[in-house]
Amino acid sequence: MSDLETKIIFFGISDVGRHRENNEDRFIVADLTRKIIGVYDNNVTPDLICHKIGASGTVFIVADGLGGHEKGEVASQLAVEGTVQFLFNTEDEHECPADWLSAAIQNAHSNIREAGNHSDSPKGMGSTITAIHVGQDMMTVAHVGDSRAYSFRDGKLQLLTEDQTLVGMLQKRGLLTDDQAQAHPSKHVILQALGQDKDVYAEVGSHQFQDNDYLLLCTDGLSSYVDHETIEKILSSSSDTPTHCQHLVDAANANGGLDNVTVVLARLETKH
Repeated sequence: MSDLETKIIFFGISDVGRHRENNEDRFIVADLTRKIIGVYDNNVTPDLICHKIGASGTVFIVADGLGGHEKGEVASQLAVEGTVQFLFNTEDEHECPADWLSAAIQNAHSNIREAGNHSDSPKGMGSTITAIHVGQDMMTVAHVGDSRAYSFRDGKLQLLTEDQTLVGMLQKRGLLTDDQAQAHPSKHVILQALGQDKDVYAEVGSHQFQDNDYLLLCTDGLSSYVDHETIEKILSSSSDTPTHCQHLVDAANANGGLDNVTVVLARLETKH
């Protein structure tokens, strides 16, 4: 067992934006050891704002609902809650975090599909999901769709996920430049979403972290409207975590605010 002790300081904000009538984004943070949730209805509670990582770790999740109005917000809520409840109700002792997190996301996918099949539930529901499990000495990132996870270290932002979008696929094949991708009319078309009437496959990766690293999770309401350089500038300022979150949301809204925008920011403090 590692003798590394990790403490997390986090905050998160979900904002409807300037042009939407309702918010289809959801986020959640949960201490899997004590089975405590630190976010309710997109509002951070005091319970986990600053806490030590336990034996089972902590999970951060953002989800962006698809389908409009009630459909999207129901789907994203099922995505974050279903993932956390699966992690609460299963033991990770005999599984690596990647398998554990992947199974939890598959469970959320099944929950959304089942809910959509009920006659009194919205049809055509779907959601992206991006989750980070933080253990004592390693973090595991899993995602479906185009919500993102970043790390921030020494003033540099690093993208930890690849957007599962049509435009992203064309870029990987060398058929679009970055500038062409940004202006492409189908840039928001995603290739996978929870709740679709087909199997989904979460992309999963593990990464080491060090003292004073930041983790940023966001929906495309941030990543589509705020460039990396601006995010780096905001995170490099001497502000605290809640202020950083607010400045990121403000930047997205200043650039049009055409979508809901959700940001979750965590600072990791480690010591032996």
